[in-house]
Amino acid sequence: MRRLGGMLRHEFGMSIRRRGLWIAYGLLFLFHTVLLFSPPPLGEWVDGDVITRAELWSAAGRFLVAVNVFFPIAAGILSADRVQRDFRTGVRELQVSTPLGTTAYVAAKYLAALASCLLPLFVWVMAVTIVMTVVGHAQAGFLYAVPVAFLAITVPAFAFVVAFSLACPLVMPLAIYQILFTGYWFWANFVPPALFPTLNGTLFTPGGAYALQGLFGGPVPEAYSRAPHIGAADATLNLAVLMLCVASVLVLLERALSRRGRRA
Repeated sequence: MRRLGGMLRHEFGMSIRRRGLWIAYGLLFLFHTVLLFSPPPLGEWVDGDVITRAELWSAAGRFLVAVNVFFPIAAGILSADRVQRDFRTGVRELQVSTPLGTTAYVAAKYLAALASCLLPLFVWVMAVTIVMTVVGHAQAGFLYAVPVAFLAITVPAFAFVVAFSLACPLVMPLAIYQILFTGYWFWANFVPPALFPTLNGTLFTPGGAYALQGLFGGPVPEAYSRAPHIGAADATLNLAVLMLCVASVLVLLERALSRRGRRA
């Protein structure tokens, strides 16, 4: 456990200090802030006239679904070299010779990459929420609705993305994965099923729209014509499916690294 904690702190420190992380997030923070405080229709859902509890939770859910459009792409691209880099620099061979097991290595890599991608975003989300509340764009209830929405909508999306981004570059070139992943994110979340075959509108959709409607009472986008009536049970099942995918990918990653370690 001490070795796991030490590696987790080391990996998180390296990830959170990456210049690319702050450049990518900084540009996205600026872009989203402008959209949030722009005139309607882009900024209408943060209007201070929201009065009912249902509208409040719906607005919080829509806020985090909007966050899930671009930020997971940045997280996936930034996380994609975390494991591959250790092999490229020869660090993985040194790690194999230490008492640190492969399971602990995968857990530390995953949790550090996930935390480093989520922490700056959560700070920005809460800062925007506080500012919106202070200037009258949102009610005080937004201060507790947004963290809940962040946990239910944004965290699962990032957990899904980071798991695949750690594992997939081991079986394909890094640049190819980053390009394919970017296309996948839009294909799986925003392409209407009636227009093109897609995972959008199925239980494998990671963007958060299931949780938006099923848990926060938000509207169903027209692109979700495949799933027009999403309830709390559907949203919960969607989250369970996503977490099962995450667990499966991490187990496969651990098995692949263990096999590679035995061959070395």
